[in-house]
Amino acid sequence: MADWQRDKKGYPRFSDSGKSVHRWKAEKKLGRELRPGEVVHHKNRKKTDYSDDNLHVFGSQRQHWRAHRCDGW
Repeated sequence: MADWQRDKKGYPRFSDSGKSVHRWKAEKKLGRELRPGEVVHHKNRKKTDYSDDNLHVFGSQRQHWRAHRCDGW
């Protein structure tokens, strides 16, 4: 994997492209690019755990926040 660095929010990003590692991993898992507005959620809330089983893609930020409010994750 290419070199990465953390952004201001603590998420790892590839140094060469600036793309976040968790979004890249989610795209590989889905077999497609993420659509505009889709949000990648870390089930265990660890920003550096971008394993396939820890990532969930929500269709919108609203859905993502709803999951956090309900403590379903």
